[in-house]
Amino acid sequence: MKLYGSGAPGGKAAGLIQINECDLQRTGNLKTHVLTTSFYDRYRERDCTLSDDEIRLCGGILEDIGDVPLGVRSSATNEAAASCNQKTLAIHAGENISFMLANNHPDPHVRVHQFTQAIRHIYDHFIAINGADGKEKMAILVNPIHGLFDDTLAGPVYYPYISGVANSFFPHALKTQDPTEGFARIAFGHGYATVLDDFPVISMATIRNPIPLEMMRVGAGQQYFYALDMTNNRELAGEELETMRKLHVRFANFHKIKLLGIVGNLITIEELIQNDHFGFKTGLERIMSTIGARIASHFQIEFVFNIDFRHKPYREGVFHVVQLTNLPEVSLESVAMPECNGRTWLSIGSHQGHGVKRGIRYAVVISPFIYSADMHDEVKKKLADINRRMRADGQSYMLIVPGRLGSKNREWGLCTDYRDVDQAAAIFEYGVDIAGRAEPLPEPENQ
Repeated sequence: MKLYGSGAPGGKAAGLIQINECDLQRTGNLKTHVLTTSFYDRYRERDCTLSDDEIRLCGGILEDIGDVPLGVRSSATNEAAASCNQKTLAIHAGENISFMLANNHPDPHVRVHQFTQAIRHIYDHFIAINGADGKEKMAILVNPIHGLFDDTLAGPVYYPYISGVANSFFPHALKTQDPTEGFARIAFGHGYATVLDDFPVISMATIRNPIPLEMMRVGAGQQYFYALDMTNNRELAGEELETMRKLHVRFANFHKIKLLGIVGNLITIEELIQNDHFGFKTGLERIMSTIGARIASHFQIEFVFNIDFRHKPYREGVFHVVQLTNLPEVSLESVAMPECNGRTWLSIGSHQGHGVKRGIRYAVVISPFIYSADMHDEVKKKLADINRRMRADGQSYMLIVPGRLGSKNREWGLCTDYRDVDQAAAIFEYGVDIAGRAEPLPEPENQ
């Protein structure tokens, strides 16, 4: 990792520094360049402009990385940072935009231009959210994207073979599961699929003893995937996903995806999860246990996994951990359930999905019978207004919503920022979509 400037590296970079000190097995080296927060300070001082020296530095970074796609990612000082109050933890990872760049234009000046555009957009977005005089600052993380090139019928694209988000603790473990074995969401293609909740991906719960996919009622396979559009290599308008393509899996290389497991038009990834092909399952277990022993017991990582298709027989794959987020510790307490009928109070210390919190007088309920996707913006604004009034009055409330709060798919849930519901003492989500259905509607085969 190479740091530029005298400022702070930000949350993502700090996490990667910890990862580099871990000496993880089966994990490749992630070449990393960090523009520390001193660049952000100068950007604000110069009325949101980059100097000629800084632009030349960006050109040097591209020369060092080489002719490979790259990620230009935010690394704010408040990302995954614990507050001074030990009872709370402010985790702001995922709030800021990042960009994936093809970095393949034949003119190096055009590459530098698009790269510096990405930096400006990240800075400007952060300033718009936090204010020009905000105390938090932004660093920039630059990494090569490890993956494979695919010349599809939809055009040339690039994507990691497998992307995933893995948590060390599984708070929703069944009675027969050990929550300390963690859980993961994994997907074929770029990792946006695992964090945007735009279409079903594959659940791995727990990581050590995953439930067979045939027993899962939700997330039985992956029909779409995200890939980097290799022709979008000149300009950036400032939209985070503008360089990405959402494609049906039929556009992917069949010989590569069949190694993962396929049922009809769905990628199952069962060969990796259940049969440990290419050492995926055991490799992920080893990474999680090493981080748990050397860094923290409660954490989340984002990773990619690739195999070398140039040589047969195919060998074990290689992981690259691209992000580490430390999480608050969650206690696990066993509660003796009474056998008698009637009203019974169960009181425990943890509020993680259970427990007793007194003094809550209000509840906010979004009706699955009335709410629809075209009401999204109106309801989102109303919810933020209610939360703001509750904060001003020092009140908490219960929030009950159908579907998945935070999903960017408006048919699946209400997309809202954490800051707009942070007064909720408890959030109850039910169903898989805004109608509160127990199972998703089947997707049309002709999409």
